[in-house]
Amino acid sequence: MHTSKFCLNPAGDTPSACRLFDAIVSLCVPVILSDSIELPFEDVIDYRKIAIFVRTKDSLQPGYLTNLLRGVSTERILEFQKELKQVYLTTLLMTSLRRSSSSDPSRMKLLCFAC
Repeated sequence: MHTSKFCLNPAGDTPSACRLFDAIVSLCVPVILSDSIELPFEDVIDYRKIAIFVRTKDSLQPGYLTNLLRGVSTERILEFQKELKQVYLTTLLMTSLRRSSSSDPSRMKLLCFAC
């Protein structure tokens, strides 16, 4: 996964499945195959900046995905990866803040000051 440019996330994959998170950590652009899916942290993460969405009907057409993904420029892949890295780092920071603030509220202020 660390060497892949794209990672498929088919319909039926649960919102909390590790596949999406693994893709983000690996800077592998998620290709979400679904007509409607509820994604984790949608209120915080703009998935249009980090993922490619494909309608289920289109994904079943022979050659559709291959042609679509081959058409994504290197520059666009790098943009996706830059956003993926930002999402990963932000999520990591939020998780760290939650953990540290629950045990020592003053530490949260220190961590926020360092941002």
